[in-house]
Amino acid sequence: MTVMILNPMGGEGWGGVERWFLDTALGLRRRGHRVVSVGRPGSLWAKRCLEAGLPTRTTEMRNGLPLGEARAIAFFAREEKVDVICTKLHKGIRLSGLAAMFLRRVPVVAFMGLVEVKRGLRYRLTYRLFLDRILTLSPGMRRDILAVGGVPEESVEAVPYGVDPADHAVPPAAAAEARRSLGAGPGDPLVVSLGRLHEQKRFDLMLEGFAKVRERVPAARLAVAGTGTLLPELEAKRRALGLDDAVRFAGFRSDTAAVIAAGDLFALSSDDEGLPHVILEAMAAGKAVVATDVGSVRDLVADGVTGRVVPRRDPGAWAEAVADLLVDGERRRAMGEAALARVRERYPPEKCLAETEEFLLRAAWLDDPLEPPAAAPPATPPPPPA
Repeated sequence: MTVMILNPMGGEGWGGVERWFLDTALGLRRRGHRVVSVGRPGSLWAKRCLEAGLPTRTTEMRNGLPLGEARAIAFFAREEKVDVICTKLHKGIRLSGLAAMFLRRVPVVAFMGLVEVKRGLRYRLTYRLFLDRILTLSPGMRRDILAVGGVPEESVEAVPYGVDPADHAVPPAAAAEARRSLGAGPGDPLVVSLGRLHEQKRFDLMLEGFAKVRERVPAARLAVAGTGTLLPELEAKRRALGLDDAVRFAGFRSDTAAVIAAGDLFALSSDDEGLPHVILEAMAAGKAVVATDVGSVRDLVADGVTGRVVPRRDPGAWAEAVADLLVDGERRRAMGEAALARVRERYPPEKCLAETEEFLLRAAWLDDPLEPPAAAPPATPPPPPA
């Protein structure tokens, strides 16, 4: 099978779906498939694909229905004998669908890391005309996509993104060093969180909740790794709450596994999420998680078993759950062990990759991966404009 991944993300944009795309591409290549890429000129996506040795073409990916670009992509796909096109976002779906029309019989699959299906005639036409399948990450996200309407139930499938606990097995010395760099001493209970300093993550509410945690656990510390435009605002709130000595904004950290390993507990306070991969990483590190009840968090965190799930925008409930686990080390460690066992059972990367591979084979060969249809070869599209 030859898979084309068309990613309309430009510039330095890199998120969960880009990581999902690239890991899938490299995994499929390991399993004997061929993967080619289309990206925007100068994009981080195109750069990383080239670094990984993936055949890559670039195009501007203009809005609307750019027939010239679609024709050029179709020509590339014809040269590479592409069996299925994978993409993201409505722009990517439209461009991939137009290219697929030139090729007659190449299906288009959208990877939806967030619930991107929208209501309205324009979007219904987009899904009907240009899209064949949707691959999403969790049963909850699949239910949300189907609830919006406009896509057939049989066309949407949920396959999780795997995580390897071995990638989160941090030597004790490295975890201890990370702990010191985050402002926590050996005996200080440390809560860690990772994420962009963006309104969606509601670190302002995390600070309010943590002030309440300190009333019960005065020695507690909080460290947040991530960058964003809200840093000055969050630093001001930290001062106003009297938390300057207790909360560390750690900025960008390349050693995220060590940061997670350094903490006693992982926390999330978001207002909105799809399926937050960082929770899977914390679980793979054997950490109990306290997270707000958003997106597909409940597909990851079993409340009372692998962590706690609390209402969003409720700093009091968040604080109570965090404080309870900080003072009950035995329960916290049991939850962390259960979280790690859950990851090992459901989220091995090769298992998830095999499920994705099988889904794409069915998409490419009309639900019969054992016997591809004996159809006429795709028509050769006209060459792209000079």
